[in-house]
Amino acid sequence: MRIVVMGAGSVGSYIVSILTDEGHDVLVVEQDPDVLNYVLAENDVMGILGDGTDPDLLREAEIKDADFFISLADDDEVNIVAGNMAKVLGAKFTIARVRSPKYQKNNEFMKTFMGIDYFLNPERLSAISIELTLGYAMASSVESFFHDQVEMIQFEIREDSLMANKTLSDITKYGLLNKVLITIVDRDKKIFIPGGSFKIMPHDNVHVVGTPYDLRQLYLREFGSKTDIKSTLIIGASRISYYLAENILQKGYDVKVIEVDENKARKFHHMLQKAVVIHGDGANSTFLAEENFEDYDSAIALTGIDERNILIGLLAQKAGIPEVITRVDNKDLLRVTGVLDIDITVTPIKEAANHILKVIRSKENANEFSISSLYLLEDNEVEAVEFLVLKGSKVIGKTLNSLKIKSDTLIAFLYRAKTGEIIAPNGETILEVNDQVIVITKMKAFENIDDILEGK
Repeated sequence: MRIVVMGAGSVGSYIVSILTDEGHDVLVVEQDPDVLNYVLAENDVMGILGDGTDPDLLREAEIKDADFFISLADDDEVNIVAGNMAKVLGAKFTIARVRSPKYQKNNEFMKTFMGIDYFLNPERLSAISIELTLGYAMASSVESFFHDQVEMIQFEIREDSLMANKTLSDITKYGLLNKVLITIVDRDKKIFIPGGSFKIMPHDNVHVVGTPYDLRQLYLREFGSKTDIKSTLIIGASRISYYLAENILQKGYDVKVIEVDENKARKFHHMLQKAVVIHGDGANSTFLAEENFEDYDSAIALTGIDERNILIGLLAQKAGIPEVITRVDNKDLLRVTGVLDIDITVTPIKEAANHILKVIRSKENANEFSISSLYLLEDNEVEAVEFLVLKGSKVIGKTLNSLKIKSDTLIAFLYRAKTGEIIAPNGETILEVNDQVIVITKMKAFENIDDILEGK
């Protein structure tokens, strides 16, 4: 695929690296010569120095031959204008990063009248991810599938877990999983897609898939209801904070937001008047103590500075807050500082990459979207992909045990379009056209459901 990426900042450079790893022909448009030179040195891509809203430059970039144009500048309006121009000049599919709430609330209007096919809002995606995680305080990540009818949570197996020191076959036989499936195991940074003979050990990090109801039963057995989140302290009046607070206030959470910039604090309160907004330094332990920091069930550091968020996370852990979430765009900081035990880190860059890859892969070989959800897990070693079974697929009408499925690849759950059922499949399950299927794999760049087959 020929892909033009405008904007090579932190989001753009990360996405360029992911796209080049998947073998795409990528051209980068960037105004800053130092930024462009860095991206060109790090990736096997071509680049043009200049303004992506200049029609002459877009023609020079041969935008008419581009399968995708992705505008990732820091300014929403620049991304909208560039995406609109690219579409008019012949780009087949345009993606624009647009983060402002005023555009988010008018998403369909913007698509219709601005000629942009897909609006990307990493901050809103991150807020949704955090909101899901708050439902499972002891989980380190939560992903959703089938429009939230199936979820996947990650947690560490405790010493006293009933599943510890048992094979998956025994765990299933004793009814410890019920309709839930263990799909990925991270053991000392070694990643496994486990089979029936695999033994689950204490301190394994496992990804478990099931319906919200069944996962909730498993979660309560493993951790109890005392871990439920009822109050949240958010540090930083960022865009993520706005989207998150707006959603969890509607669910009845007790929410307080702390912002060091007085003008930003006033503006945030004006936008979201139901939130309690305090002007103060959320990285100051004395100030936090005055705000009864330790009484909250969760603390979420969402400032725009990674180092500040890590510091706040450490203060929250020291205060004994059960759930600590930090925004960290540069995860190397966690390794360099040795701070690897903060409960959860959220990375808008990664959320953006997941959704861009979903769109690109889905559109490569189909006139309709073949991928509904895509998550890069375990430092991109594993992918969880929700496929739509399109007409003409080789898997239709065949039992799963008759299919030659690639190694380290697992069909976890399926949504039967014909009946609306959520099914935990077995060897006798037959896939039908328009079914949606969750695939867990260590393979790379699956574009449609047939890619699970050997020899494909």
